[in-house]
Amino acid sequence: MKIQNLATTPIEEVMSCFLSAFEGYFVTLPQKTEYWKERFLKARVDWELSFGMFDDDQLVGFIIHGVDIHNGVLTAYNTGTGTIPQYRGKQIAEKLYIHAIPALKSKGVVKCLLEVIVKNERAIKVYERIGFKVTRTLRSYKGVLDADGGDEYEIENVSYQRVLDLELYDPKGYSWDNLAEAVKIAEEKTETHLLIDGENEPSGYFIIDHDQNILQLESTDRHFSGLLDAISKLYSTIQIKNIPEERTELIEELLSRDFENTVNQYEMEMFL
Repeated sequence: MKIQNLATTPIEEVMSCFLSAFEGYFVTLPQKTEYWKERFLKARVDWELSFGMFDDDQLVGFIIHGVDIHNGVLTAYNTGTGTIPQYRGKQIAEKLYIHAIPALKSKGVVKCLLEVIVKNERAIKVYERIGFKVTRTLRSYKGVLDADGGDEYEIENVSYQRVLDLELYDPKGYSWDNLAEAVKIAEEKTETHLLIDGENEPSGYFIIDHDQNILQLESTDRHFSGLLDAISKLYSTIQIKNIPEERTELIEELLSRDFENTVNQYEMEMFL
């Protein structure tokens, strides 16, 4: 078997291996290649720094890396690692990382980052053997908002740049796929709404995509009841994925509204 980067591997071949590797996973993954093309674009995937294990010409395992600045350092984010079932038990993930790390270092990458479902104990052990450590827990929720309240705010549809100019965005509140860099890429398929209070001051904002996933939301006073009431004026059923566990005010407000905790993940890091 051999390892090489995925720069010349057709996306259809990558996705065939990807979906086979994740068949029967903890959550059901979308099957359409177009979805994953957009997802990988948003994740800032660098195919030169993404690697596959090949048996002859068959792709049997992979690491797909997004590369960007994270917490001030150039980071390779693992947006997908997998091995097709018949090749498991051969330490392919470990071998891929052994190959990848020198290549990442040569491009100035300082840190590797990934997310793994908390219940996926086998994968967590593999990542710990490679050198990753858990840094925080991310929680996802979905639920229905009652259209009650929120009248104290005006809601303006604005550009995302307006939010950045107002310095309302805090990167510590988001995981890789919902950072500002990802939102900018996906802006054409999202709506950004700014909340204006009775004194004509910005009080918060939220960004939502066409599938009613909340990508970012902030309240200047950290009281999320009014913000969620305002969202309910425009949307009912929403999902909020990968909320850092330390955002306790937001999580407590969601639980008070009977939102369902759908899945939890660990964020893991490894410095090179």
